[in-house]
Amino acid sequence: MRSHNMACIFLAAAVASAHAFLFPSPSSSCSSSSSAAPVRGLFRCHVKHTQQDQQMQSDKLPSKAPGSLAEIIADARAQEEAEKIMKQLEEGAVREIGEAQAAGPKYMPSTEPNDPIVQALQKVLGVGEVEKWELLDSRWNGNEVFKYTTDKGLFFIKLNRVEDPSVFLTEAVGLSALAATNTLPCPKPLHLGKLPKVGDIGPGAFMVLEHLKLKPFGIMRGDMQQQLGKKLAALHLDQTHAALHKGRFGFSVSNYLALTPLNNTWTDSWPAFLAQRLESQVTALYQEKQYGRAALNGTDLELRELGSRVIQAVPSLLLGVEVKPSLIHGDLWIGNAGATDEGPVIFDPACFFGHHEMELAMMTLFGGFRDDFWTAYHEVLPKAKGFEMRQKLYQFYYYLNQLNLFGDAGVKKTCVRLAEELLLI
Repeated sequence: MRSHNMACIFLAAAVASAHAFLFPSPSSSCSSSSSAAPVRGLFRCHVKHTQQDQQMQSDKLPSKAPGSLAEIIADARAQEEAEKIMKQLEEGAVREIGEAQAAGPKYMPSTEPNDPIVQALQKVLGVGEVEKWELLDSRWNGNEVFKYTTDKGLFFIKLNRVEDPSVFLTEAVGLSALAATNTLPCPKPLHLGKLPKVGDIGPGAFMVLEHLKLKPFGIMRGDMQQQLGKKLAALHLDQTHAALHKGRFGFSVSNYLALTPLNNTWTDSWPAFLAQRLESQVTALYQEKQYGRAALNGTDLELRELGSRVIQAVPSLLLGVEVKPSLIHGDLWIGNAGATDEGPVIFDPACFFGHHEMELAMMTLFGGFRDDFWTAYHEVLPKAKGFEMRQKLYQFYYYLNQLNLFGDAGVKKTCVRLAEELLLI
């Protein structure tokens, strides 16, 4: 659970700037649970719809005919391996949040008329009857995803029993920003609400999202990977929000990468913005979190020293590359991408305007994006000179975030290795 003061600050900022992103009004979005044109979930721990819908796969899978038995078997095996990777990262990370969520009574959804989610669906979105709900996913950070069946169709409900509504509001702003580009579809945010406090747990928040019918392992099909590559490149080239960012880097609201609060204050220089982000991650390694202890103790100064040197080197590492602000998803691992009959979709963003190559660095961390994707993407946006070196720099940032979240010794070694390699350039 994040502090009340921080939540209030973010809520005020989000409310002040949400108008820039066409946040849909209830009257325009409640007629159906699935609009004709699909239009995001935490980052990694937000919207993941069913175990079959979770899309994490190996990017080294051989090419196969879409939908063949061999592909299905290979994808299922890759899914199992991916689950093991994430379990290793998450093991032990429950800490105070997990204990708080498990201890004592807590809010549970129902179909009763006095339930806050039922009331929102009926009063705000025009639903007559809520027939049933189904838990689709429950994650270590307290986020849960439900599928609600109503007489108006299906809805996704994302909830957290301890989060302030501002957290979902910043996510909704990101979803609306992505949707406004008309490049890569994402689910429309339809309503934000507050959950009651039950016992010592809460109050929390929920978000109602448009339901998208994801195809099991659909994003792993070669044609879907190709479409995703082309459409993501189109997103990165899109200038819909040029009048908003005005050539600057940041975002109109400060949001979260998993449980990590992000400072999206507008910055004129990309090296300055990236250095600011890196400094926040390095500093946080030695700070107690609201969700757990510091990732590193005060005597383990290796990454503090290496990180400081990398931050000082950022301007020289980025020398010679022209960086224009691109709207990026910000947390685009394979579990935050899916496919419907119409094509690929993305969800769970941590949006900001930054260097498009930073998006690609995140996409290499856990695999799943195959040659079909990379070829299609770089046909539209070719690699610039120094691309591989910058990938290490951007990966360093995302691995620092993983270390902050999970305190994993293996991730720390990766951070040290990347820092040392960057300092040799």
